Amino acid sequence: EEINFNHNEVYLAAGMPSFLGLFSGIFVAIGEGIAQAANQEGQQNQNKESAFSLAGGYNYFFNQYFGVGGFATYEKFSSLNLISLQAKLTAQYGWEHFKIYHAASAGLMFAPGVDKPNFIFDLTYIGLKLDFEKWNVFVDASFPSTGIIKAGASFKF
Repeated sequence: EEINFNHNEVYLAAGMPSFLGLFSGIFVAIGEGIAQAANQEGQQNQNKESAFSLAGGYNYFFNQYFGVGGFATYEKFSSLNLISLQAKLTAQYGWEHFKIYHAASAGLMFAPGVDKPNFIFDLTYIGLKLDFEKWNVFVDASFPSTGIIKAGASFKF
């Protein structure tokens, strides 16, 4: 029996950098460290670099189990900044207020200073959410181009 539910969902999430950003950022940080050591021998860098990802998106659920959507991410690791836009397919199952979900997405990643965007994909291999009529909170794990682990909340209408 199909239950009345809100088909539209907008969400925000924050978390760790992606595997892609983590490995790229490590190489950038090593290069910057070597250049800094060569140019500023004896001086310590007092800047604390941050590493995080932010995502915002929209999902449309056809029924209780399947949805499509899109999202944008911003990721920072040291001086590396990555921006992506992706389309997404989501499948979910579970109980009334607790759901397990999986998603696959693909799109483009932009890096400042790079002329052409790169094709990327992502797989949310496990997501858990507390799901209510107008909102939900979630945590998920993804690979390779969005946050390794992220948490967020959504508003449903």
